[in-house]
Amino acid sequence: MARLELQGICKGFDYPILDRLDLTVEDGEFFCILGPSGISKTTLLRIIAGLESPDAGRVILDGEDITEVPPYHRPVALTFESYALYPHRSVFDNIASPLRAQRLPRAEIEARIVEAARLLRIEELLPRRPNEASGGQMQRISLARTLVKRPGIFLLDEPISHLDARIRYELRQQFHRLQALRDVATIYVTHDYTEALSLGDRVGIMGRAGLVQTGLPRDIFERPNSLFVAQHVGQPPINLVDGVLRRVDGALRMESEETDFSFPVSAGHVATLEARNEPALVAGIRPQHLQALDDEADVGGRHVVEGRAELYEALGSMGVLVADIGGAKLTVITAPDAHIEPGRPVRIALRTERIHYFEPGSGTSLLDG
Repeated sequence: MARLELQGICKGFDYPILDRLDLTVEDGEFFCILGPSGISKTTLLRIIAGLESPDAGRVILDGEDITEVPPYHRPVALTFESYALYPHRSVFDNIASPLRAQRLPRAEIEARIVEAARLLRIEELLPRRPNEASGGQMQRISLARTLVKRPGIFLLDEPISHLDARIRYELRQQFHRLQALRDVATIYVTHDYTEALSLGDRVGIMGRAGLVQTGLPRDIFERPNSLFVAQHVGQPPINLVDGVLRRVDGALRMESEETDFSFPVSAGHVATLEARNEPALVAGIRPQHLQALDDEADVGGRHVVEGRAELYEALGSMGVLVADIGGAKLTVITAPDAHIEPGRPVRIALRTERIHYFEPGSGTSLLDG
């Protein structure tokens, strides 16, 4: 077991891609890094593994500076986004390759491989070649090759991103069950927010040149510190409305300047928003915090707006409605059997206490994090 510390990590090519990045991952912690493609998530893992050198900063593992230690001497196991399997070798030999490089006894190599294969349900594949396996099986083989090393830290680079939805779901469940991944520090890189929120003890959102927010999965979702974070966590994406704050009949309201959409500011947000000198802001409304009402629905004190349905998608476990509310387009999650016809009048209830507010230019959250 080992504690990983990254101190002031910098890396650049024509421009900085990592700029004074600091991160600590504790023993036994499963830390997920979430971010869009091309944001240097893989580069960060390669620096930890020793496959790339930082321009500045230090990599500390269990109190030891390993920044200059070559990769083959680091107690680190990396699963690549691509399977990186040897096509001419059997599955058994592919999994055995890092153990043979460590010159472990044959009996121990076989015992570790059998154990990993049993955990990942690939025992029958051991004598075969990788090209005889499916994509999901090859990903399990690649993961088994990582697990058998028993390192101080696991680095998993989008290990299931290329697989179909059912196999991703199955492997995500296995990640929860695999004790090897919970006994040491693990960094799991993904661009899928459901993987990050499901698996991570903590989540870090990677933005330009580093981590822009870290925290518990629920905190990341419910209290994003910026518009960037809010847009990258949640599906369907958060609704964004540009507007200004105005006092109307003594009440503070958020009013869109380009449409007729408006709503009252929740009492819990009034003091924070009124303390600003600038009335312009961006409101972020998650589809989960909107509800399409039928004629008999109890409003329950929520603010209700009216408009027309533009698009409805039935997605099995839920419906997704796009509604025109005074010219503003709002996406709403509905019951799976709602079946709202385009053009039909709709009433939408807003949970105003769950609305996020951001600075128009910087995207910084205006609410306490």
